[in-house]
Amino acid sequence: MIKYNFNALFEKSCPSNINFTVGIVIKADIETVWNNVCKGENVKKYFTTDARRDLDKGGEVLWVWGQEAALINVLEVYPNEKIVFEWNGSNVDYRIRSEFIFEESKGKVKLKIKETGWEGDEAGVKSAFANCSGWTEFLNALKVYTEYKISYLNK
Repeated sequence: MIKYNFNALFEKSCPSNINFTVGIVIKADIETVWNNVCKGENVKKYFTTDARRDLDKGGEVLWVWGQEAALINVLEVYPNEKIVFEWNGSNVDYRIRSEFIFEESKGKVKLKIKETGWEGDEAGVKSAFANCSGWTEFLNALKVYTEYKISYLNK
């Protein structure tokens, strides 16, 4: 089994209210989208190089990109509706909060990702923009994988 290096979760949690929301509409049923977001085996097919544990189980999950890994602490799970977790912000010394909100309508799923908790200083704003970009990439990769079974990772 591969061992990855990652930081423990910071003690300070979501100190401010700087936030963003990104979203996408995916042509699929709610169960398919939910499973593609939550199941580690699926996430590794289109977004991460490895994923330890499933998001919908709660507790700690590890997502890996090459040599970098991030520890995620899942706080709330409402099947097919919402996931809430905290993880370390990049280049800051505190955790941020992420919410995935799923809404199904007429054979399509709207998935919104809201992240909050950055401080309004330069490091916080840069971290927020980096994560906004990362989640936008995640949503695009998820849509392409779910609708067409094509992976950005060339797997």
